[in-house]
Amino acid sequence: MAVAELYTKYNSVWIPDPDEVWQSAEITKDYKNGSDVLLLQLEDGTELEYPIDPVKTLLPPLRNPDILVGENDLTALSYLHEPAVMHNLKVRFVDSKLIYTYCGIILVAINPYKEIPIYGDAIIHAYSGQNMGDMDPHIFAVAEEAYKQMARKNRNQSIIVSGESGAGKTVSARYAMRYFATVSKSSSKACVEDKVLASNPITEAIGNAKTTRNDNSSRFGKYTEISFDSRYRIIGANMRTYLLEKSRVVFQAENERNYHIFYQLCASADRPEFKHLKLAPAENFSYVNMGGNSVIDGVNDRIDFTETRETFSLLGLKEDFQMDIFKVLAGILHLGNVGIRAVGDDKSSVKHNDNHLKVFSELLEIKLEEMAHGLCHRKIATTSDTVIKPMTKVQAINARDALAKHIYAHLFSCIVDHINKALQFSGKKHTFIGVLDIYGFETFDVNSFEQFCINYANEKLQQQFNLHVFKLEQDEYMKEDIPWALIEFNDNQPCIDLIEAKMGILELLDEECLLPQGTEENWLQKLENNYSNKNQLFEKPRMLSKAFIILHFADKVQYECEGFLEKNRDTLYEELINVLKKSKLHLLADFFQENESSTGTLNANIKVRPARPGFKSFNKQHRTTVGSKFRNSLHLLMETLNATTPHYVRCIKPNDSKLPFEYDSKRVVQQLRACGVLETIRISAQSYPSRWTYFEFFGRYRILMSEQDLAINDKKQICKEVLKHLIQDPNQYQFGKTKIFFRAGQVAYLEKLRADKLRAASVTIQKNLRCWIQRKKFLKMKQAAIIIQQYVRGQRAIRHVLNATTLKQAWAAVIIQKHWRRFLAFRLYQLILAATITIQSYTRGWLARRRYKKVLKDQKALVIQKHVRAWLVRRRYQSIRRFVLNIQLSFRVKQLHKKLDEQSKENKGLLERLTHLSTIHLADAGKYQKLEEEFQKAVTQKKSIEEQAKKAKGQTEQTLSEFRKQTLSLQAQNQKLEKQHQEQTQEVKEKMDEIARQHLGDLEREERQRRKLENNFQIQKEDYEKQIKALIDEVKHLQEERIQLQQQVQEEYLANDDLRKDIAQLTNEALVIPKLKGDIATLEMKSQDLEMCLQKQRKEMREKVEEITEQLLGGLEGEELRKRLSPEDMEQLNEDGELWLAYEGLKRATRVMETHIQSQKESYEKEIEELSFRIDQLCEETTHLQQKFQAENNNNKNIRQELTRLAKENLDLEERLDQKEKQIRKLQNQIKSLTKTIEEGDQTNGKLSPVVKKEYLGMLECKTEDEEKLIKNLVLDLKPRGVVVNMIPVLPANILFMCVRYTDDINDAEMLKSLMNSLLGGIKKVTKDHSEDFEMLSFWFSNSVHFLNCLKQYSGEEEFMKHNTPQQNNQCLRNFDLSEHRQILSDLAIHIYQQLIQVMEDDLQPMIVPGMLEHESLQGISSMKPTGLRKRSSSYREEMNKYTISSILQQLSYYFTTMCQHGTDTDLIKQAVKQLFFLIGAITLNNLFLRKDMCSCRKGMQIRCNISYLEEWLKDKNMQSSNAKETLEPLSQAAWLLQVNKTTDSDVKEICNRCSSLSAVQIVKILNSYTPIDDFEKRLAPSFVRKVQAQLNSRGDGSTLIIDAKYRFQVTFPFSPSPQALETIQIPNSFKLNFLTRI
Repeated sequence: MAVAELYTKYNSVWIPDPDEVWQSAEITKDYKNGSDVLLLQLEDGTELEYPIDPVKTLLPPLRNPDILVGENDLTALSYLHEPAVMHNLKVRFVDSKLIYTYCGIILVAINPYKEIPIYGDAIIHAYSGQNMGDMDPHIFAVAEEAYKQMARKNRNQSIIVSGESGAGKTVSARYAMRYFATVSKSSSKACVEDKVLASNPITEAIGNAKTTRNDNSSRFGKYTEISFDSRYRIIGANMRTYLLEKSRVVFQAENERNYHIFYQLCASADRPEFKHLKLAPAENFSYVNMGGNSVIDGVNDRIDFTETRETFSLLGLKEDFQMDIFKVLAGILHLGNVGIRAVGDDKSSVKHNDNHLKVFSELLEIKLEEMAHGLCHRKIATTSDTVIKPMTKVQAINARDALAKHIYAHLFSCIVDHINKALQFSGKKHTFIGVLDIYGFETFDVNSFEQFCINYANEKLQQQFNLHVFKLEQDEYMKEDIPWALIEFNDNQPCIDLIEAKMGILELLDEECLLPQGTEENWLQKLENNYSNKNQLFEKPRMLSKAFIILHFADKVQYECEGFLEKNRDTLYEELINVLKKSKLHLLADFFQENESSTGTLNANIKVRPARPGFKSFNKQHRTTVGSKFRNSLHLLMETLNATTPHYVRCIKPNDSKLPFEYDSKRVVQQLRACGVLETIRISAQSYPSRWTYFEFFGRYRILMSEQDLAINDKKQICKEVLKHLIQDPNQYQFGKTKIFFRAGQVAYLEKLRADKLRAASVTIQKNLRCWIQRKKFLKMKQAAIIIQQYVRGQRAIRHVLNATTLKQAWAAVIIQKHWRRFLAFRLYQLILAATITIQSYTRGWLARRRYKKVLKDQKALVIQKHVRAWLVRRRYQSIRRFVLNIQLSFRVKQLHKKLDEQSKENKGLLERLTHLSTIHLADAGKYQKLEEEFQKAVTQKKSIEEQAKKAKGQTEQTLSEFRKQTLSLQAQNQKLEKQHQEQTQEVKEKMDEIARQHLGDLEREERQRRKLENNFQIQKEDYEKQIKALIDEVKHLQEERIQLQQQVQEEYLANDDLRKDIAQLTNEALVIPKLKGDIATLEMKSQDLEMCLQKQRKEMREKVEEITEQLLGGLEGEELRKRLSPEDMEQLNEDGELWLAYEGLKRATRVMETHIQSQKESYEKEIEELSFRIDQLCEETTHLQQKFQAENNNNKNIRQELTRLAKENLDLEERLDQKEKQIRKLQNQIKSLTKTIEEGDQTNGKLSPVVKKEYLGMLECKTEDEEKLIKNLVLDLKPRGVVVNMIPVLPANILFMCVRYTDDINDAEMLKSLMNSLLGGIKKVTKDHSEDFEMLSFWFSNSVHFLNCLKQYSGEEEFMKHNTPQQNNQCLRNFDLSEHRQILSDLAIHIYQQLIQVMEDDLQPMIVPGMLEHESLQGISSMKPTGLRKRSSSYREEMNKYTISSILQQLSYYFTTMCQHGTDTDLIKQAVKQLFFLIGAITLNNLFLRKDMCSCRKGMQIRCNISYLEEWLKDKNMQSSNAKETLEPLSQAAWLLQVNKTTDSDVKEICNRCSSLSAVQIVKILNSYTPIDDFEKRLAPSFVRKVQAQLNSRGDGSTLIIDAKYRFQVTFPFSPSPQALETIQIPNSFKLNFLTRI
């Protein structure tokens, strides 16, 4: 009972109601102790005086505040009693359309009688890995908790599903098994999960039937053990069955059906393979037509039969075995139609021509006569003899029905055994999870033996449940160090003892069954003698004589004794058994062997310890009864359950009409009392049902704390101090280690205090606000009144004082004052003006004098500067003029030297070329002679062959003529023997023909050879003619070159004339030399000093340079030195043009060699002589030109001597000084460049040295034997972090492509194929080995994409060459098309991208729900609700999650920064960001759908704030164009939906228009789950939800609730050409790729 002080005005209570069980009423007046009436007002406005017993003070139960209504867990309610539970379930089921609710450790499941979209694979994945209290109640949450505890504690688990027929037990058990099959996929190819799930359709077909309460009612109990290995993957299963309802085979009540398999078989009777079964529609068989209706609405038995056969095949049951099963089933149907007629009063018989008996005998392969005799006769064994006694018609019909029941029961057991064999596994079972689908407590108008056994089993299960709940409560208290007080609970052990103890109901029943003349009356009399008026749980009914009543834990049940003995005996006459044993159908004969094995025996490997000592075993005869068998199997089941951790699912049937979401309070409360839910509530209410963590209590009730309390740093201590002030009775709460425990009603009391404080604060705020508004309004009115008064008073004063005389006097005074003031102002102005003019005159004179003196000084200074500057300019001009003249002379001399050297070298090159041509032509002439000789040999051979052919023809002709002569002579001599001679001549002719054919064949072959030689000769002739033409063209080319040489000679003549003129000028300028001698003498003195200093510096510099070069040249490759050359070093090395000349000579030589190699063929002798003659002429002309050049060279030598003699005297010293200065500068520059290279070498750990600069082609030579080393060093062993720093991000891709370019350049297909395969294999291996390393995957993803872009950019295809530079176009691949390799590489890049996204999602997923939903990102807006959060999960988190929205943003920034550092393309980063944002939105939205506690207005504000943070991140990273924001649109609309007003019709339209990204199911789900956080928020009306749903019906957006978070957007790789020049790429030494050579 609640505390009387809480019965105050405006609080609500529950009062009994005959229709709704409980009715809510509001207290209209505070209750006072001792009052006998409680004034109430019903919800319809009716006033009511509720009577109260003043002695007992039994007050009605208080109603929980509206804020607590609709909780996920019934134990979180402040007031725990029956009406609170009923109302909470009704609100959740009817208003919120939620079918699951927790009640402590129980999951209450209400059958909706409607398909709802909450069982898809997406829902399974959403609950997988979650704690039990984090998500909305669900069967998947219970399954996940069982699976998690099994994995963590290595303890076997059980899920106990119970409830009335039609409550949804079978469906719940099926979904639990489906969950295990989905989350624990096995690695074997046996598809064990599919087989486990496939067993359900079979067991439902043979064990389920339609009843008045359920279209698919399980008529047996089933315990399925799902076995797991050490890695917690399904490896097999085992099924045990209990108490099959065999009587249904031969009898069904009205509107009920037999087992489904019979109707499925009849519906498929027209199939060809079933013709021999001689089936007909179900209406033609009495065993399946007793209910009057053989069809179920919405069920197609034919299709279901196809599914049943498919599951048979999936489980490995062969077609022969299936056909045997169908034979037995068809035989049972025909057996039911066997007609038995009475023969007198005590006999019966079967017609001899009974067609059904005949078919029955044929199908079961038994003798017709024996079966007909066995049906109507029984064998009675006496002490001396065996007597066969005929049976009456009733007894024969009972025997027939008993036979049908036994056959079906054995068939059911056989099928279950085969299913278990199919689900057997090889290997060791580590753990298992058992799913118990068993009947709930049953009470009907007529209760018989089946209901007695069912209720007996429920008594045992309830006892086990009570003990488990009690134990959990004790463990929780001990864990929190709270004193444990014994809680009283209803122990049903007396009821169990009444049934199963010694001399109990079952034992007395078995004893009566042993007696030959035992009857129900005798058994009932024994029960009355033993228990009537002796046991409170046993009663005798007043009306019926053959019945008894047992007071079960749930309700009183009256059992009628009729049929108890027969059903317990379950007898079948021996005569029929013997007939069936002789059956040739092995399946049937095995049913009735003496050594029968029980179905579904307990696995011997499981060692269990019962909770209490078991009963003593009975004798053999007792074990044969149904009751003893059921008791044994039930004890084995209880031992198994006691050895496991149980999880309870209680299925509730909301109404008997099977209407969707209709709630019948009477039916529901009856089931709640029967299934133990209210007992759990009662146990919880006796202790401390409401449990809060300190953090949650502090966050919820901080408003009740004072500033003094908040000054304490420890929140735990604050909670303790505050509770001492708020709740005076310390017995009403207890402090644990992590939680505060409250007794029933205390949380409601705290909520009342909180609401009062908030209400008082609201009143205060409203008061002050209204005061401020009124005061502001008052001040405005006061100010307006004052202004109005001021103007009114002014007008009144003016009117009172003002007249004509006063006006004239006032105007006169004003005029006088005006003139006087003007006079004074004018006089003062004149004085100031005079003083000002005087001061200005004196000041201006002083300034003018000062300016004049300054100008005079400036003029004098200018004159001096002019003369000085002129002198300096003249002096500088003269020195510069002399210097320029010297430079011009030296430069011109050097140019002449260079021109002469170039001409001489060109002449030498021409001579060498001509000599080379002559040698080539001589060689060609020799080859031509050889060919002529070979040709002559071929001609002679041909002639010899022709002569041989002529000789052969002559010989054949001679032989023919000789044979003809002989035949003529023989014909003349032997005319009588004409016939014989003709035969001989015929044979001779045939031989001659053969010989002739042989000779002709030889001639034809020789002729073909001759033709081949002629063709070859013709081809060679054509080739020679082509070569002659080429040589003629070459001669023409040589003539053109000769003409060019003549022109050059003429130009040299002109140049010599210019040189003569220059010499004349130099002679004139030589006269100036004596003047300069004096200056030169002084300069020589200075130069000597400088030479001494320079020599010292040279020595020091040479030593330093030698040391540096020795150090640098120690370990350097030529390729590495090439890039360190400076321009100055190149100029110094190529100062005389030696390198260029050598290079030109090589180029020309290679060109000549190429042309002559290609055109080197033989020609005819005459043409070669003509060419040689022409060549001789050219040689003579070239010798003539050489003589002319030699003469010119002599002249040039003389000119040079004169020039050098003239310039030597005046330039010698200056040149020396200039050279020394240049050398000094060069050495200094070299030292600087060397020091820089040393520093760079130290940074890159490489050794560099200046070498000759070369032009690189952007290729790397990689030998075949170095491929493995390349892949190992560059791919497998490379660390991404070492590459990113100070290097090109995609350097490995560039290096690999340069190697590919080399293989393409050398045109080596095998090497290219090997390199590409090794490269792809290496990338696959490194990504596989580091499949969970984000940095490694990101690095190789960017390199793979860049390598793919390089293959496209340099492929030579026009579409990829648009943005290339000319140099890049020259570097395109020339020989191979790598489009196939590009496709393979693209597929590999997509695979790496998927791996990369998966790694990012795995890292990000644990942060999403805590950061987006649970973290309070807005300070001062708490969305915490007084739920109590009684989490049962073993992984209960004592502290709040550490992840926030900042954690998500930091993780995203880390991904973004890393991918940018690795050089990933911006478009690819955008696609990855879009995928991650979709994941964030999908997971957040899915959890919002599955968490009712998160659907509030304040939580919508938190979500909207977090979305804004994500949008700011996108803006900061310049990712707005990635379309990532659009993926958050459904979440944004859901947040808006939580915040928007939801009352009027306009709100309905706005919701339907705005929430376009959400489906109708999702919108309705959010609205149904909307939960106010405070009393000030309005609860959503169900009518509003119905209006929205009606408005959304026109949408065709499907019925999916959960968004598939694993959905992947299609990735596209944009082509982005690289501006990086391949020839400038350098390989760092850290890569260890010294074996690669730059080309």
